[in-house]
Amino acid sequence: MLLEYGTVNFTGYALTLEDLCGKISTKQGFMINFLPKRKWYMKYTLNCDIMDGLVFIDEGYLIELNNDDLLYAMDILLDFSGTSELIFDFPDEDWNTVRQRETEQIREFCGQGKMVVWLLENVVKECEFTKSAELTDPCKWLHLPTGKLLAVTASELIQCLAYPELEMEKVFELLLEPGWYAIQNEGVDKIMYCKKQPPNSIFSNIQEIC
Repeated sequence: MLLEYGTVNFTGYALTLEDLCGKISTKQGFMINFLPKRKWYMKYTLNCDIMDGLVFIDEGYLIELNNDDLLYAMDILLDFSGTSELIFDFPDEDWNTVRQRETEQIREFCGQGKMVVWLLENVVKECEFTKSAELTDPCKWLHLPTGKLLAVTASELIQCLAYPELEMEKVFELLLEPGWYAIQNEGVDKIMYCKKQPPNSIFSNIQEIC
């Protein structure tokens, strides 16, 4: 688990993040850059398959997401063009109509700020996650009731929730202060966040990135 606030222990020494300045490479293959005054960014490698995506979710919401109907809806969400075997569940129906209708539950789940999904196809690239002092609209909005941010590919998330005996291969984990966060992105190359109260509305937390 990575800490964005609090203290970090290195070989017996406890340091606050404000004390740190430099770079730390981790065994998982991503790098944290600690800068003064808690301004920092993290680089990581994202590897997504066909009909896949990047998911941000609080670990506390995994129990709620582990629902057959929601996972099925998420499978349909990942199929942009109706090229998977899921089309056989809806013979003689237009896939765009099916997809809009059958993903209503997962869109509502995301629209409540419980998850952010970037839909991707065959992506392997270095990405950056950056803390910002302030973000303005348009934003996605993510609620972290436990503060345990999980970043994982959509395909891995679905598979490991459906088969809990599997060990989930996460993109990264980050421990943040619990609460609401504004999220902005430039593709998936650079994703920025800041702690901020959201507007009183339904959130647009699903984005297709070609």
